[in-house]
Amino acid sequence: MKACIKTDQGKVEMLDMPMPEPGPGEIVVKTSMATVCGSDMHFVDEFPTPVLEFAFPGSVKPEGLPMGHEAVGHVHAVGAGVTKFKEGDRILSSCLVGCGTCHECMSVDHSVCSGGGRVLFGCQAEYYVVPFADQNVTKVPEAVSDEHAILISDILSTGFGAIERAEAGFGASVAIFAQGPLGLMATAGARARGCGMIIAVDAVPERLEMSKKFGANHVINAKEGDPVQKIQELTGGKGVDIAVEAVGTQPTFEAATRACRRGGVVSSIGVYGLLPAVSMPTLAPSFLHRKVVTTLCPSGSDRMEYLCNLVANSNIDLSPLFTHRMKLDDMPKAYDLFRSKAEGVLKIAVTP
Repeated sequence: MKACIKTDQGKVEMLDMPMPEPGPGEIVVKTSMATVCGSDMHFVDEFPTPVLEFAFPGSVKPEGLPMGHEAVGHVHAVGAGVTKFKEGDRILSSCLVGCGTCHECMSVDHSVCSGGGRVLFGCQAEYYVVPFADQNVTKVPEAVSDEHAILISDILSTGFGAIERAEAGFGASVAIFAQGPLGLMATAGARARGCGMIIAVDAVPERLEMSKKFGANHVINAKEGDPVQKIQELTGGKGVDIAVEAVGTQPTFEAATRACRRGGVVSSIGVYGLLPAVSMPTLAPSFLHRKVVTTLCPSGSDRMEYLCNLVANSNIDLSPLFTHRMKLDDMPKAYDLFRSKAEGVLKIAVTP
């Protein structure tokens, strides 16, 4: 089969790989659609190759890192012990798979599994394997498109999770720093949650325009002055109830802390791949009496099922996020395009 593999730092290639076979508790999925995520760029451009030990603990390591953790497809083969799925089922999986039985899976979330869970690597291929299938996979309803299903597997769950973990109430004011795909999902999540003033911050005009479609009622171009000052003006000098950091840089994290009101919540979903640490100023308004929460992608089959039901039974339309369509053979070009942020790219629908 053809698969996208990280072969060197900053480089991916399409290679011929052996067809996978399902082990106990695993399923093999035939890919219908995959995509490139911001996290993929961190793995390719920033994280060292030894990440393989994390990606494939205790198993035979492939040559290079199989890329991709967002996909939707049909069950091709079922391993021993899998009870919920059969060949032909249309499914999606969490981008982070958990064992389902450890303390963290049972009491916190599958995304922080300590029992063998990991990132679902290898989805940018004709076929991919999902471990712990009964705990991490859900069937996709007919009413949910491939485009929506693939978003549910990662950035929709993460973006909505940023708003949930901040405990946003009806009418809450929210500022989302960065309107890339993940930030746009947080914007859509704030609107779906019933928030009031939703402020989108970015430096790319096309992304700010897109944020209006997803629920923002105020947009701020970060190139046109200090966005925190403008947020203070919009909120009568108080700051927002919730400030979301959705890109993973020190300046945006710090801006989020300064934009948050006293007693408010800073909700971080950025990936700080190049930073050994992030910090916040200790002087008000920033450090004093703010709550900081961080969110990995809330995962597990129940979570995916709930989000499928939300999409299937609401008027949420996130399809405008897909600005480009490409074939699997062109994955290296897809990475180059996504990295460049050219042509207004947000999400790329990749099909075999």
